[in-house]
Amino acid sequence: MKASSSPVKTAMAHELRGAGFKARATNWYKHGPDAILVVNLQKSLYGPQYYINLAAWLKQFGESESPKEYQCHLRVRATSLPTDKAEALGRALNLEDESMSSEQREAFIAEFMRQEAIPFLESLGTWEGIRAAVDAGKLKRGSVYKEVEALLREPATPRKP
Repeated sequence: MKASSSPVKTAMAHELRGAGFKARATNWYKHGPDAILVVNLQKSLYGPQYYINLAAWLKQFGESESPKEYQCHLRVRATSLPTDKAEALGRALNLEDESMSSEQREAFIAEFMRQEAIPFLESLGTWEGIRAAVDAGKLKRGSVYKEVEALLREPATPRKP
């Protein structure tokens, strides 16, 4: 099955466009006050499984119009978010899992994006939101650059002038 006809991509694209993200290949971007928010759809090389990668490029560390997910300062897979829906998302992203129809899969992914992934990612658009997410352990199963961790330990996070 092509990614373009995938219920995964269809559901994601609809929700991300509605939230103001702009598509570029398999990435979607939205500019926040302090960060560029990135959603990446990754297809497994070994089967019909997908991964939704969420990331934030912090503007304080340099400008980039459309950074790749793997270049971002904060990164986490959607299935690693601290939510009780993460395991079900993993099943929905596995097109070999026949426990749900294509329509159910698309509806579940759209709801997850709308209720979990997009609000989480939008919270990373500001230093205050980043600090809250890190303090709450929401990135515990993700990746946070050491430079970001160092800035977060400071009493007031500096902003780019």
